Amino acid sequence: MSTFVSMEAMASSEVDRLHSFHDQRVLTPFRGVRVSTPVHGVLDRFSRRPGSPRLRRFPPKTERAVFDAVFRSQEPERLVVLAHSHAGWSGLCYVMAGLLAYREHQHAQAAELLQRGLAGENEHAAAQFAADYLGAWSQWVELSEGVSVEVLFSEEAVCLALAHSLREIGHPADALGALAPLPPSLPTSLAAARLAEILGRPADVISWTEGLTNRDDLAAALLLLRARALRSLGRRADAQDAVREVTRRRRTSVLLRQAALTERALLLVGLGRRSPLRKMHGGGRLPDTKRTRDEEVRELWLRDFERLAGERPE
Repeated sequence: MSTFVSMEAMASSEVDRLHSFHDQRVLTPFRGVRVSTPVHGVLDRFSRRPGSPRLRRFPPKTERAVFDAVFRSQEPERLVVLAHSHAGWSGLCYVMAGLLAYREHQHAQAAELLQRGLAGENEHAAAQFAADYLGAWSQWVELSEGVSVEVLFSEEAVCLALAHSLREIGHPADALGALAPLPPSLPTSLAAARLAEILGRPADVISWTEGLTNRDDLAAALLLLRARALRSLGRRADAQDAVREVTRRRRTSVLLRQAALTERALLLVGLGRRSPLRKMHGGGRLPDTKRTRDEEVRELWLRDFERLAGERPE
């Protein structure tokens, strides 16, 4: 990454263009997708680190120092010291320090360092360092709860990690602004839609996902957000269509399909919306028709869950 966008530019950019999830690039920095439970998410911090590239012979002193800090010690503090002593490398050093802090789930530190890196300077030697040594660097970034994507070193890796860290420390509006410079893509759309949901903007989630189909697990996770947004606005039939699309593709992650079944159950019982059936009658009991309906929905949900648990992917 040779240049970085300032946070001021991010804050003033139009986020509405994120509605498009069609990435027109031939090559993107995104690799695998991982859907995990919270327990697996905690264990991710102990996952294997990528191997170190070979340092070229007789490198300049600054290049060797940054290389050792990034690939050997992997301590953000060493990179911060280098950023202070080498102004022309400050952008790259802060960014790499922020990514290392992000890997250790230090989100407050990561957010501060990544923002400094985006506002820092990068002379030609720093840009050449990134081109020579960071081509194979990859980063797992969480886009929405339980859904992560592996991203090669790029503007996407920095901005998506920054957005997640800002979301974790309670700044969803700033996190959404951090995504504004990125080109359209499914990972960016998923991260933006989750932030819009947190901010109470279901209409944006719906408009950004119009026409989406379940082509992979990222799309399935985005469709679940669409279903929740539609349900919150009382559009139950459209929400059912989104849930149906999640379960249509048999290779969809079991965790996502289970979440889709739960969402379908919520739609069937009408949770989260006002209904005469929810009013309490004499003796504090719900009418028999309501109890019968709840029992039928529960039986349907359990039957679908058992079928899903025994189903093998094609």
